[in-house]
Amino acid sequence: MGRIHRLDPVVANQIAAGEVVERPASIVKELLENSFDANAGQCRVVLDEGGLARISVKDDGIGMGPEDLMLATERHTTSKLTRLDDLGHSPWLGFRGEALAAIASVSHLTLASRESGAAVGYALTVEFGRIGDLAPRAMSEGTQVEVTRLFDTVPARQKALKSPAAELAACQQVVQQLALCRPDVGITLWHHDRRLLETGGTGDRLAAIMAIFGRDLAEQVIAIDHTFSRGLRIQGYVAPAHVHRANRAGQGLYLNRRWITNWTLRSAIEEAFKPELPDRRYPYFWLWLTLDPDTVDPNAHPTKAEVRLLGERQVAALCHRAVQDALAEAAKPFALNAPAVSEEEARDLAPGPVLQPTWELSGPPAGLGSASRHPEYAGLVPLAQWQAKYILAQGPDGLYIIDQHAAHERIYFEHFRRVGEAVRTSQPLLMAQTETLSAAEWATYQDHREHLRTLGFDLVELGGTTVAIQAVPTAFRDVTHYAGVLRTVLQALEEPTHAGMSHPISWVEEPLFAMAACKAAIKANRPLSHQEMQALIDDLAETEDPRGCPHGRPTILHLTLEEVDRRFGRRG
Repeated sequence: MGRIHRLDPVVANQIAAGEVVERPASIVKELLENSFDANAGQCRVVLDEGGLARISVKDDGIGMGPEDLMLATERHTTSKLTRLDDLGHSPWLGFRGEALAAIASVSHLTLASRESGAAVGYALTVEFGRIGDLAPRAMSEGTQVEVTRLFDTVPARQKALKSPAAELAACQQVVQQLALCRPDVGITLWHHDRRLLETGGTGDRLAAIMAIFGRDLAEQVIAIDHTFSRGLRIQGYVAPAHVHRANRAGQGLYLNRRWITNWTLRSAIEEAFKPELPDRRYPYFWLWLTLDPDTVDPNAHPTKAEVRLLGERQVAALCHRAVQDALAEAAKPFALNAPAVSEEEARDLAPGPVLQPTWELSGPPAGLGSASRHPEYAGLVPLAQWQAKYILAQGPDGLYIIDQHAAHERIYFEHFRRVGEAVRTSQPLLMAQTETLSAAEWATYQDHREHLRTLGFDLVELGGTTVAIQAVPTAFRDVTHYAGVLRTVLQALEEPTHAGMSHPISWVEEPLFAMAACKAAIKANRPLSHQEMQALIDDLAETEDPRGCPHGRPTILHLTLEEVDRRFGRRG
């Protein structure tokens, strides 16, 4: 008898499932895309324990009859392809007949559906690949899939899953992306009894962005609509370069009504923001691309998230150009010899009464020693102030140009990181400010009320997702728009890389320290005396890292004597 034999179909399905089902978010993606293919107008996603305990996706699509239900959970059964030629032109998101079979092989799956026009629906249960009996069920038209006991029979896969909070963050990111990909479908996401997201399904892309990321961001975005050759059309929205975040959760690429990942396109788009974007910060953009289907291969990846494009570099270059043109058109020109600022601008630029510049204090901030940490900067001698924002200084190694605001930001940032009282103490407001949070922000707020209270926020719930901001960290008592401060902290708390952690105050405060430093630091258009410039240089030399501000901008440019001689054609 030969040693080679056919695998049991259940075992084969569990092996194949590893390519399609990696975590709860993979299941949510596959089920929602099936709903889209079924012409659903509304989808409801319900998760328990971040999807580890239960995943339920219900839609109002065309549904399935009993015969189709019996076939739906078997591998390579599909309603979308009949011949090989269909593969390259398929408008469907799912077409290989693998997703439901893969999910059913590693979980307890209940599939219920009522076909459009049918009097009754039917339900089918599949337990780890073994199909049960079909039974009638009273239900509305459409389909509902419920998944429980995920990876119970694959302990190694189950142990590889992350915490409920981390898995929830991944599921939420998938739902957000698919809601933006298909704004014509109304999507709600629930976790236990909390609604995390809801889109209207009106087809309005900007409305979907507003529902997910909030009104403040949606009101700042710049529209893009370009048509190029080869049937390429690029539509979408980008935020100005000065609006950015610490991760790529505010980005989306959608090709022919499909959410995709393509690093060539993404890199080209991000490059368009680079001249103004700080290091380790990422821009907001959402681009919907329409391209000739003959130039797209959606079958290049098991999850169909990555696609191959014919002429990929040319498409990337056109994406870069479209974004660059939009940013340039929206940008306001700035002249170096601009006239004096208005009274209103001057009030915004003036240092607040609570946080005075260090060079006006009797000594350095607490924690800065008398011995300089960076003697190469301590020996600098200020020569002049240029354009009321740069300090020209001379040192043994050449000429130095110092950005007074960025340098002072660095000084204050390290001061706050050491002592932090101005962030952790609370300042009541004379008048509370109300703000309506997005569904994601509201969920983060609900999970981290105590952290926010520790940081100095006093928030009162007013109904829905609206809160009244009654107190803020003392460092921000003079800020006019407190919601921006609150959103910065919520963004740090919802950071996927930190989901499930205890959120120690030290790293949650980092964005607050940076904001407080920016608020307290001297601004451009502020004349400085020679004594003030020298004090600023001395304080900068005592910081741990004087090279850049907390937002990633450089503080100092260095020009050596050799470089200057070379520019003038001197030989030394």
